[in-house]
Amino acid sequence: MDQNEPQLSLDEAYRAAFHFINQYYAREPITPFMLMLHSMGLEGRRQTNDPATWDDWLASVEKALASPDLPTPGSPLDNR
Repeated sequence: MDQNEPQLSLDEAYRAAFHFINQYYAREPITPFMLMLHSMGLEGRRQTNDPATWDDWLASVEKALASPDLPTPGSPLDNR
């Protein structure tokens, strides 16, 4: 890893992901993105509007740390 790259906490990375999806939604205002952003909204520290969202986030972090490969878009949910 490059020494000059920022290191993000789980919370900071989550907010970065939210901002990334939000900017995409600003360009492509389609319902699935709006629903995703709503479920990702924070009610408190690590308390999302949809309680399962934070657990999904942690599972995604584990997968990212386990492999540098990205999943194929549209892959079945049972391959999470």
